Amino acid sequence: MLFLFNDVIFEIGQPTEVIQSEAFPITSAAFVKMRLSEIVTLACEAVFADIQLPHNQPEVAKNLSVLLAAKIAANAVLIGVPAEGAKEPADLGLRMAEVSLLTIAHLFQLQQGGTLLPQHVQQAVWQSLQ
Repeated sequence: MLFLFNDVIFEIGQPTEVIQSEAFPITSAAFVKMRLSEIVTLACEAVFADIQLPHNQPEVAKNLSVLLAAKIAANAVLIGVPAEGAKEPADLGLRMAEVSLLTIAHLFQLQQGGTLLPQHVQQAVWQSLQ
């Protein structure tokens, strides 16, 4: 499965299988107890600490992508600082979406070729949802 985290696309496999693997940082029992709001809070806290999280800490972003994909029918998340700024993680803006396989696969090809720009993601995904 492909998952878009801000402007980076990750190959995350099948989320439920990944979470059940011993290599995943939390147990499947712990995941079952987690609410979506807790996962969103973790994601916002991580992005607040590092606005370029998907670029600077791709494994953290990928793990958060797995958690989100396993809880909701979405394959994209956008977390960022709103125009008025953010003083704490709860102030960050967050959008989630289910992007068509054709669109996300095309963006992934651009990323693999080193030509994916944030503008491509904005235009293909987030702008179309407004």
